[in-house]
Amino acid sequence: MRRFKILFIKMSFLGLAFQGCGAGANKTSKTKKTYPTAIGTAVSMTVGEESSSTTLTGELSKIVITHLNDINKLEATSFSKTLKYCEVSGLKDQETLGTIEKIIRKTDYQSCKNDNNIQNGDTIMRYSNTDEDGKFPQYMELQASNDYKFNNIILKEGATIECENINYNEDKSIESMIIVINGTVEFDSKIYNLENHQEVLEF
Repeated sequence: MRRFKILFIKMSFLGLAFQGCGAGANKTSKTKKTYPTAIGTAVSMTVGEESSSTTLTGELSKIVITHLNDINKLEATSFSKTLKYCEVSGLKDQETLGTIEKIIRKTDYQSCKNDNNIQNGDTIMRYSNTDEDGKFPQYMELQASNDYKFNNIILKEGATIECENINYNEDKSIESMIIVINGTVEFDSKIYNLENHQEVLEF
């Protein structure tokens, strides 16, 4: 009887050992969050500045998302020149040119305040590969035609943010894109001279 008890205890421990292996294997199948991935160069950045590059890219992506959302809210493209009051204060002088295949929008922001941002300065935006209403572009380029301020970022004259491979979810929200940044950017009182700095953004 005593030998049977010892054998039973050994079998119990052996079963627990196998069960532990199985439980450990299941833990490796966790989903992981994706982050922006650099696939280009930022010629002015030193090793110490690379950590701030992610923050800079995050702030620049807010500019892109704001402009894309503005495009995608339009009922249809109107090729005209308009002067509008901003949501909170300021003015926005906007001219839309081109064709449905390639749209050019020139905007002069005059201390334009909305709920989430403030914009001041001139931009030229080019976008293409849209739907029949001129919405949901798959390509967009934003250029500062003079210094353009968006919250705490200033795109210096001539700086560009190019958005490629813009993908949308089924609900038309933005899923992912590649952005390419060129030119001089001021952020948190630091100057970045960027040349073909590329990031993959997933939302």
